[in-house]
Amino acid sequence: MDPELRLAPLQFTSTTDRVSTELRRLIISGALAPGQALNEKAVSDQLGVSRSPVREAFQRLVAERLLVSERNKSVTVNTFSDTDIEEIYDARIAIESHAARGIIAAGSTTIDSTAAQLEVALDNLRTQLDVGDRLAVAHADLAFHQQLVAAGGNTRLLAAYELLSAETLTCMAWLENVKPSGDELMQDHRDFIDALQAQDSDRISAVITQHLSRANLNLTASDPAERALPNVADAPID
Repeated sequence: MDPELRLAPLQFTSTTDRVSTELRRLIISGALAPGQALNEKAVSDQLGVSRSPVREAFQRLVAERLLVSERNKSVTVNTFSDTDIEEIYDARIAIESHAARGIIAAGSTTIDSTAAQLEVALDNLRTQLDVGDRLAVAHADLAFHQQLVAAGGNTRLLAAYELLSAETLTCMAWLENVKPSGDELMQDHRDFIDALQAQDSDRISAVITQHLSRANLNLTASDPAERALPNVADAPID
């Protein structure tokens, strides 16, 4: 083999991973509605796979709290109560505030590198807002917050945050339908970066709390029937 040849490693994705990804996308987008029952055979038939990876995907999404396992061994799409939503946002406030304080405590080098990474994430958020794809906006919004938590340097808090990511993304997608984002969202995230660069722990904690508390309030005050994203092309699986 040519010593100058550089081959990228092949990426293997299991059938369970692919099924999980597709079902997760359908749930977050609203194509699979809260409370909707999923049939293992119907899903396997529509996706063209055996029932085993579908069963494993169901178990994975139950662990992510996107699906709920019923006593008769069936599964339904989780219907987030107001309490569920409040707990998700409370957990995010705690984790993100701790991460931000950790970044500031680490000093100027960490602050500057994190601010630069957040600027890139903010540019992507602006791009998605301009495009107007609400689900893409939710993904870009989550990526900004994940970058903040990752920069905090606490691997266990990051792991806990990742466990919340599917629920968080679902809430963000719903919020984009209830109250579409715009300049206010951009300003909130700009405030994150400004407070970080000012090395003001109290200020950034207040910014995080205000931003996430407002999102929580907007979502819990909304009509659950209006939360799913409109005009989803996918036919529900039942």
